[in-house]
Amino acid sequence: MLKKSLKIFIGLVTVLAITITYLLSDFNPIYKNEEFVDLTHKMKEAQKENLKAFTNIYQKINTKIKEEKCPCDRATDYIGPYRHGYSPTKLLYKLKIQREFTQIDCYKYLLLNTDFKGHYADSKIKTFGIKEASKFYFNKKIEQLNEEEILIVIVMLKNPSLYDPIRNKEGVKNRVNVLKRILEKQRNR
Repeated sequence: MLKKSLKIFIGLVTVLAITITYLLSDFNPIYKNEEFVDLTHKMKEAQKENLKAFTNIYQKINTKIKEEKCPCDRATDYIGPYRHGYSPTKLLYKLKIQREFTQIDCYKYLLLNTDFKGHYADSKIKTFGIKEASKFYFNKKIEQLNEEEILIVIVMLKNPSLYDPIRNKEGVKNRVNVLKRILEKQRNR
């Protein structure tokens, strides 16, 4: 009886391992979804970008403040039709992205592809990604931003409408001060 139960258990584990391997493999047809293919293409492009000033600060802050959603999870939010919920398909997209890209790659993707329009959504102002946001909010290229301006962009990334530096100066200032204190504590170690 014990041998039979062990064989059944080993068989189930083997079937489960094969199923998971297939679901995360390139043979799975869900990864041919146009939005997923576009996401992976943009993630590969984001890998090439030099955003060290942003990623270094993000890593320092992230050691103290853990986000409720990792950057790869947030990146897969751009894939429909399950934008605002959980599903097995959404989980597979997330696992596949996490398998192929680092958290920093996902963070770079978010920096380059988040719509920073904030409350200007109805206007014709183009503030898509940090390059345009940097021009709009600071009149600078991203390479010219100082630490405080980088922190403002990092704060905005969480919620561009809520943390709009023009509309909500006080809220942005408070959040930036929190992040500055975290960075200062790490420097004093």
